[in-house]
Amino acid sequence: MANTKIGLIGCGKQAPKHISGLLKISGVEVVVADVDSGRAEALAEAEGVAWVKDAEALFCDPGIAAIDVCTSTKSHGELIRRAVESGKDFMCEKPLCETVDEAHRLERLVERSGRIGMVGYIYRFAPVFQEAKRLFTESAVQGRSDALGEVVAAQFRIGGRGSHQLWKHRRDAGGGAINEMLVHMLDLAIWYFGPVDEAKLLVDTLLRPKRLIRGERHEVDAEDYVVVQLRMRNGVHVLCQADLLTPSFTQICEVQGDNGTFTGSIQADMPSFVYCVEPAGGYRAGKTNLDFGPRNLFEGQMAEFVRAVRTQTQPALCAIRDSVLLLEALDMINSERRA
Repeated sequence: MANTKIGLIGCGKQAPKHISGLLKISGVEVVVADVDSGRAEALAEAEGVAWVKDAEALFCDPGIAAIDVCTSTKSHGELIRRAVESGKDFMCEKPLCETVDEAHRLERLVERSGRIGMVGYIYRFAPVFQEAKRLFTESAVQGRSDALGEVVAAQFRIGGRGSHQLWKHRRDAGGGAINEMLVHMLDLAIWYFGPVDEAKLLVDTLLRPKRLIRGERHEVDAEDYVVVQLRMRNGVHVLCQADLLTPSFTQICEVQGDNGTFTGSIQADMPSFVYCVEPAGGYRAGKTNLDFGPRNLFEGQMAEFVRAVRTQTQPALCAIRDSVLLLEALDMINSERRA
């Protein structure tokens, strides 16, 4: 089999994670580019990959099979369009784009072109959340789980300390707790229970308007604490909380059914278990702890992307339709902000 050549655009924080995952796959070559060619050269040297002076060189290279977009959200739409027009498949860091209208246009573009498209919602590759998905796969549309019974409510919580990069706390740069943190929990909720029918923004506030970032104090304007209430199309009620305030990263989700509970976290030191009142769905009565050991989620994500490119089948996880549903939910949330 000929090597699969991936062109990566954007040499910031996410790029090394993508490269590491790609280079774990036999027969994959990576070429990087950035608007700052010096950054591309430095990353290429650090990671042992090739680099080119700009993104256009990747689009024009007939040997490049796919483009991996690791740039800021504002540039996603244009880079995706350029990739598709160049006859290349693409992977894009979350979110797909800035607006739901643009998401619909990109979805139509991908459908017409037949290209492979994928968006990086990394939590779907955590084994504990894949097990949760298995619990809901057969009957989630009806709001039921083989193990948990009738599912009525779920809670998702994610918190991070922020203050890593200034743009993550500026609205005009696409920062804030909604875009940086909440979207991951929204994606899990949509993956488990289907589309959102109603969304209510309960809390949307900025609690730390001044941030110490890389030794300098900055005034910031992006929200750092949000709480959202959702009603899914299948009737499940979901509460999502996200912040950029938590001193140490934390994440957990709980799903409640009339026969039991699923509790899961990406963190090894947080509880993950299934509790069943009566044995069902392959689980015994009582509490079953879930421990899948450490996993590199980016390796799973990039392996799925390369598999999709090589087989020319849309990815089983994180396809474009999933991101469209998420942006539709975000549009409902943001409409309350605009009201």
